[in-house]
Amino acid sequence: MLPYPWPVIGSVLSGIGTVVLLGYLWRYRGKPSADWFLLTLFAQATWCFSYGLSLLVFDPAVRWAFEVVTWIAMAWIGLTFLAFSLEYTGRRNAVHTVWFGVLTAVPAVTTLLVVTNPAHELVWSGFAIDPVFEVATTSYEFETWAYVAIVVGMLYAVWGTFLLFDTVVSYGPLYRSEALAVVLSTLPPGVALLVWLFELGPVTQLSLVPIAFLPHVLLDAYAFVGGNMFTYSPATRRTAEKSAIEELEIPFVVVDTNCRIVDLNLAAEREFDVAAPSVLGDRLESTIDLDVELTGGDRIVTDDGAGEFRELAVSTSKLRDSSDTLVGYTVLLQDITDQRQREQRLEILNRILRHNFRNDLNVVEGYVDIAAERADEEELREVLARARADITSVIAMAEKAWSFERALEEVDESDTTVAVFDVFAEIAADVEASTDGRVEVAVPEDLLLWTRRGLFVQLFENLVENGIEHADCESATVSVEFEGIEDDRLAVFSVEDDGPGIPGHELAVIERGEETALEHGSGLGLWLATWCVRSLGGTMAFDTDDGTTVTVRLPTVAEPIGPTAGEADDDRRRSPPRNRSETGGASYFG
Repeated sequence: MLPYPWPVIGSVLSGIGTVVLLGYLWRYRGKPSADWFLLTLFAQATWCFSYGLSLLVFDPAVRWAFEVVTWIAMAWIGLTFLAFSLEYTGRRNAVHTVWFGVLTAVPAVTTLLVVTNPAHELVWSGFAIDPVFEVATTSYEFETWAYVAIVVGMLYAVWGTFLLFDTVVSYGPLYRSEALAVVLSTLPPGVALLVWLFELGPVTQLSLVPIAFLPHVLLDAYAFVGGNMFTYSPATRRTAEKSAIEELEIPFVVVDTNCRIVDLNLAAEREFDVAAPSVLGDRLESTIDLDVELTGGDRIVTDDGAGEFRELAVSTSKLRDSSDTLVGYTVLLQDITDQRQREQRLEILNRILRHNFRNDLNVVEGYVDIAAERADEEELREVLARARADITSVIAMAEKAWSFERALEEVDESDTTVAVFDVFAEIAADVEASTDGRVEVAVPEDLLLWTRRGLFVQLFENLVENGIEHADCESATVSVEFEGIEDDRLAVFSVEDDGPGIPGHELAVIERGEETALEHGSGLGLWLATWCVRSLGGTMAFDTDDGTTVTVRLPTVAEPIGPTAGEADDDRRRSPPRNRSETGGASYFG
């Protein structure tokens, strides 16, 4: 035997559960959307307690007062839930607009009319206590404003539910389960309210809405307590997306599948001298006088409007919803006129330097050699020898610069299998043929790496040449060694010379990552090597205590195959043979 009738117990339990949830979430007050949700819970608790306790009151006047409190809570709960949904989904500004103020008119008027209903009976009429299940239920006729108040409140709740459902669809698993729980929580009380409003069922005077708030509270508890819904708010992501588009300094336009503009940023408004409200819904070609193909991908278009020639890079992308249905396109436009002109000037300058400059220097070098052979005075021959050395240095610097240009062209090359020993053998042969230095290679002959070959060659070619150039003896030695694998993913190499060490001002180039410290080409090889290793995703470390040791780490190892760093076998360390005849199995890294 229950101490109280079940409608009372069910309603009060819903109220207690709501108060417990409200108390737990009180810590989040002040956070975006939290205050509105707390107000929603307050209205919900008021509804549950006022109705549950009213079922125990058979005095008509007191029972009427409880009914008024219930109706006031009912009038406001939809609006507060809508405000919560707007703020939670990143639409906080909408809550502070005049239009949202207009929405408050219905619950405000309802509150006034309910309190004064005996004078006009615009909300209900014929109020009377009509007991059922031993509780003080009431019967009365709904008047016009009762339907207006309840239907509008439900529309507010449906609107808020739709916003949360949009979050479920749009923002992925981070918010999905929690937002879905809140969406589902609105169904039980919503259905119960419709049943009561349209007097469906055998007991029309009993409202089951407060009892239906019990599953509502459980689902909300899962979302806000178990799921930390206020900890991970989609408002952050929505605001970030909006800010990213608005603050983008290049024009950005969104169009639908019929090529009508649905959004554009401030840069686009400035670029095309339009205002967003006036062009929304217009076709793209009527606003942007450019040949834009939405399915054309990336392309360059020219614009000679207003008497000014410009080149613009146009990038278009498809917009698809969660069901992979095409819903529109994004159009990104960037003025590249200055960039293209700089590229053209550099191409012309490079062509002149590459052909005229190098050819003329080679001719001058030949004349200096002839003059040195015919000179009788020793002092004059020494001057000519210094001049020849300077010319050779300038030619070498130009060759490095052209090597750098080739590296720029190779930065987008695809990864491929690189036979490391063969690459180092070629580098050693070229360096030993052009200098008096010696290169020793200590790597497994069957070592293969998965990397970009052009950049890999440029990297070690410059490191080896730099070691030879900075030697303090006529016959320098540079050793290139495979140290093994580090952290199961890095191929580690060392390049060591026996010179005096790299000058500090050249290492400063590496540390600053800029070429301003280069003087007459000094350090150009190191700068180029640094650029190559960064493009390959690796790192370089320098030790200049005794000569120079450069340690290179490249992220080309996918599995821990082979020796670890520092365990390379000594019996495989040798200078590369000029005629290699041995073959063997391949150790594959990548």
